[in-house]
Amino acid sequence: MNALPARRAAHRWLLLLPFVWQIAVIPVVNDLPLRPFGLPFPMFWQMLGILVTTAVIGIVLRLDRRLEAADAAGAAAGGDAPGRPH
Repeated sequence: MNALPARRAAHRWLLLLPFVWQIAVIPVVNDLPLRPFGLPFPMFWQMLGILVTTAVIGIVLRLDRRLEAADAAGAAAGGDAPGRPH
């Protein structure tokens, strides 16, 4: 697997969202008195974070595969693949 140039891998910054969700925002939601589905809100927040993390990883994977397919199509056409250094 080839490394993508920085400008083509910008979507990977999305992988910071789960970190921010789980670590940075938890002090804000820790003391909320809400009890969705009868669960303490911090527990509900963590479970929701699992779903958010799964979605973000799936999105990044699809974007990576789309870029790899575009590179392969460009290489198969005989031209330089877009985003590749010359």
